[in-house]
Amino acid sequence: MQWTGLNELREKYLSFFESKGHLRLDSFPLVPKNDNSLLLINSGMAPMKKWFLGQEEPPRHRVTTCQKCIRTPDIERVGITARHGTYFEMLGNFSFQDYFKKEATAWAWEFLTKVLEIPAELLYISVYEDDDEAWDIWTKDIGIAEDHMVRFGKEDNFWEHGSGPCGPCSEIYFDRGPEHGCGKPDCKVGCDCDRYMEVWNLVFSQFDSDGKGNYTRLERPNIDTGMGLERLACVMQGVGNLFEVDTVRAILNHVEKISGKTYGQDAKTDISIRVITDHIRSTTFMVSDGIMPSNEGRGYVLRRLLRRAARHGRMLGITRPFLTELVDTVIHENKAGYPELEEHADYIKKVIGTEEERFYKTIDQGMTILNGLIDNITKAAVAGKEKILSGIDAFKLNDTFGFPLDLTREIAAEAGITVDEENFHSEMKKQKEKARKDRLSRGISGWDSDLFSELTVPATVFTGYEKLEDKGQVMALSDGEELEDAISTDEGAKEGVLVVLDQTPFYAESGGQVADTGSIVTTDGARLEVKDVKKTGKGYFVHTCTLMEGTVKVGDSVTAAVSKGRRMSIARNHTSAHLLQKALREVLGSHVHQAGSYEDDERVRFDFTHFSAVTPEELALVEHIVNQKIFEALDVNIQNLPIAEAKKMGAMALFGEKYGDVVRVVDVNGWSTEFCGGTHVKNTAQLGCFKILSESSVAAGIRRIEGTTGYGVLNLLDERTEMLHKVADALKVNNMKDLPLRAVAVASEVKALSKELDAAKAAAAASKIDGLFEAAEDVNGIKILTAYFSGTAPEALRSMAEKVRDKAPNTVAALVGSTDGKITLAVACGKGALDAGLKAGVLVKQIAAIAGGNGGGKPDFAMAGLKDENKIDEALNAVAGIVKNVLEG
Repeated sequence: MQWTGLNELREKYLSFFESKGHLRLDSFPLVPKNDNSLLLINSGMAPMKKWFLGQEEPPRHRVTTCQKCIRTPDIERVGITARHGTYFEMLGNFSFQDYFKKEATAWAWEFLTKVLEIPAELLYISVYEDDDEAWDIWTKDIGIAEDHMVRFGKEDNFWEHGSGPCGPCSEIYFDRGPEHGCGKPDCKVGCDCDRYMEVWNLVFSQFDSDGKGNYTRLERPNIDTGMGLERLACVMQGVGNLFEVDTVRAILNHVEKISGKTYGQDAKTDISIRVITDHIRSTTFMVSDGIMPSNEGRGYVLRRLLRRAARHGRMLGITRPFLTELVDTVIHENKAGYPELEEHADYIKKVIGTEEERFYKTIDQGMTILNGLIDNITKAAVAGKEKILSGIDAFKLNDTFGFPLDLTREIAAEAGITVDEENFHSEMKKQKEKARKDRLSRGISGWDSDLFSELTVPATVFTGYEKLEDKGQVMALSDGEELEDAISTDEGAKEGVLVVLDQTPFYAESGGQVADTGSIVTTDGARLEVKDVKKTGKGYFVHTCTLMEGTVKVGDSVTAAVSKGRRMSIARNHTSAHLLQKALREVLGSHVHQAGSYEDDERVRFDFTHFSAVTPEELALVEHIVNQKIFEALDVNIQNLPIAEAKKMGAMALFGEKYGDVVRVVDVNGWSTEFCGGTHVKNTAQLGCFKILSESSVAAGIRRIEGTTGYGVLNLLDERTEMLHKVADALKVNNMKDLPLRAVAVASEVKALSKELDAAKAAAAASKIDGLFEAAEDVNGIKILTAYFSGTAPEALRSMAEKVRDKAPNTVAALVGSTDGKITLAVACGKGALDAGLKAGVLVKQIAAIAGGNGGGKPDFAMAGLKDENKIDEALNAVAGIVKNVLEG
């Protein structure tokens, strides 16, 4: 393999797949088209969802691209290490219902080993654990030795990115050599060290995900591959990270030149250099694609990146605007692949230069505002009282003008003023929480997996199958933003404390089962309430807690105790999911398979493959079978077995679970046998009883049943019994057996009374109409009828206006009614009025506008809503004049 530049690699890749019949497409813009789920394009396949789903016909069924991508999971983390960046390019070859696994794997291998001449012995392959087809293709067709192959579970080798196409995948790894490894004798692909670098991900898209755990099989599968261009360049150039790749290093060198600093000599300086290098790449491409700085959406992302880069320039000692100089280098290094950069050069520099100048002005403006605040505080100060700058003002200086708290504190201290830091941090917390929720709602993910990704301690040992209380040690702490050595309650309970233990009895949310809750108590008396538990990719169980009292420190010995009652309720519902699946297969057929599940302490939700609604009779039979197995008091046996042995005994794999070489098998006395990592009862009798709550459709070919067990059934009975008593009291029924007959009788009475009421309303409307004609105004032979009826609903108003129209052809009726706080205007034009050129849809807009409303409709009838009740009379008085203007106009 020879050193190859990034631009040359891009061209080699695209040309290779062109030779395989692929259509080369230019990168799609960074702004998603007709896709509100994404703020910015963040993967190679993101712009092609409709092609993958068959909703639109692609230009060709074989396509190859190099896609510009932006990912901003946490901008503040970028620059702290050399691993993280916001902009990258994703190479991809795609098949839309054309070729599948054989071709994709063969061509990937050919490109890497023949075109790039990477030695085959340096490449390793992973496949999804259940994808025997992919395993056989690699080993038998391609000829990969099995010691260069590995199987991983769903977490590693099942690709999905929010909603959209997804499926099992196969990844290709490059062995960087033992010098980059951890030195352990069992170091291999999947190890957390830096030896094995994932280069290429081949996704076999077989499903469509709604992003909520529900999957629909695609009629015809697709191929979606992704290979980070910068990552491939790291391999071909023998460098350790993206900042050392040739095109990126050129930008970094320019930052060095402008700042007079040398990269690699000072850790703090290196952070600023990396921030500027990364952010100027991102912003140059964003502006080229039409994104403008703003205070919301993708424009705010652009503004944050630019201002962060400018501020780090100041930290390097650069006191003048400089970012536009770097734009020239970005364009020069990337114009081979993106000639539009050169075409837009002047525009890009104008936008970036203007934003940078504005930022410098805000810095100076912020200083002026801060000095003004200090003067006001000093003048208003009362002798003997502490002078304080409010936390909200300090936050605004930080958020709007880029003033860090320490700078504000220092300047204020010179004037004898303290800063309300508690409220400052409160405002910062609100802002960060809002930003986090926004990121999650959009499904934006990034290169940095979690706060604990840099930990090097062993993964958490889960002891919760055997114990509900256990000893442990605190291995890491976080306040939700940064890792901490210690966290204290200070002045009250502290929420959102994240704790990693060396071992824990707490079950982490997985496979549809919610996490345990409970408590963690240190030997020093600090007490935490555990609210949630999640497992990171590196195997750390992160306990989300509220610190109730004391100080918790890294290294503390603790006692972790799970809430026993809640755990048991969850276990009952989880075991019922297994019984439910087996019962469904017996009643509906063997095509039934789990397509998602959820179990908490109140209910079980089970999604399964079935292509029609389950009938009431079928549901009743399914429920009966589950309860029959509960009453039979069957033992629930759990054992760990080699996966091959487990499959031989007929164990079913639950969709959504991750399995290794050894799997956990839950066997209900030979009747139901499944792979499962969840918690369960020891005997079905412990479920007490099972009740189906609902059955519905969640997607094409996917049905959902919700049910409950144990106390959930008792609570349901209590609720429904109470409901029946309330209904009986309302209907004045003493014997509950008489309730159905009384309900039927009341319904009949209501229907009869409703008919009488409708007749009465019709008679009243007719009498009101007769009275309207007496006060009608004549305009050029057209009678104008106007009136306001309080307590009149829109339908009654419509009926009255239509009767006027039908009774008198040379009439325009404008009637207003109000009910339940809503005001409605109805306008009707008779046939004579229509012949004279009047249209209800036109008139209603002009009349409604006077009272702050709007509406529309047909020429003979139209309606509008009015907002200003005080202008109803003014609107009705104007009708004659509006009609006259139309007739004479």
